[in-house]
Amino acid sequence: MFYKCKLLLDISSLKNWNVSNGNNFSNMFSHCFSLRNISSLEKWDVSNCKDFSYMFYGCNKLKYISSLENWNVSNGNNFSYMFYSCSSLSDIFSLEKWDVSEGNNFSSMFYFCYSLIDIKPLEKWNVSNGNNFSSMFYRCDSLKDIKPLEKWNVSNGKDFSSMFSECDSLKDVKPLEKWDVSNGNNFSRMFYFCSSLSDVKPLEKWDVSNGKYFSDMFYGCVSLKNNKPLKNGII
Repeated sequence: MFYKCKLLLDISSLKNWNVSNGNNFSNMFSHCFSLRNISSLEKWDVSNCKDFSYMFYGCNKLKYISSLENWNVSNGNNFSYMFYSCSSLSDIFSLEKWDVSEGNNFSSMFYFCYSLIDIKPLEKWNVSNGNNFSSMFYRCDSLKDIKPLEKWNVSNGKDFSSMFSECDSLKDVKPLEKWDVSNGNNFSRMFYFCSSLSDVKPLEKWDVSNGKYFSDMFYGCVSLKNNKPLKNGII
């Protein structure tokens, strides 16, 4: 609706909009490069929405999303590219209580979120219906700790390609040790250029027997040393 409104700064006039019948908000504020304040959206009723994809795509001035804290996204199934290239976004605590249990597409949701450090708010997310996690944290340069993802149920996941590509501060993948990736078929570039990653032994017991694509999975992981070949022959 406001796609490529590059100079859009003030959306306060949308505060009282009744969007309760809306089921598709994709690209709504995409490429609104100047948008900084979305507090006007705080009381929006988005409970019928299924598609949130690209909603804040490219909003690289957007730092604070606390106004989304009470959004009811329980009917959402597509969250792909929602915060793509929100490079100023560092605090996502407002997403902590989001019910994303119907979500199946999380592809590139936080792609190019350079400033994102703490993903603890995602710890209790129910992503059990998710089948596409590709590029979800691509180029999250500041991301070091992925322990909050330890208990994620990704057993329905098929596409994990580029999920952590170029997360060059990421050193430890032990939190992913017990992930059930047995339905996964695409693991290409999953850890591409994770230049600080030094040990992949925690992934030793992964069942990747359904995997078809492994190209460049650990390409550019220059810190990998003395790792015995993984059980399933990924490297």
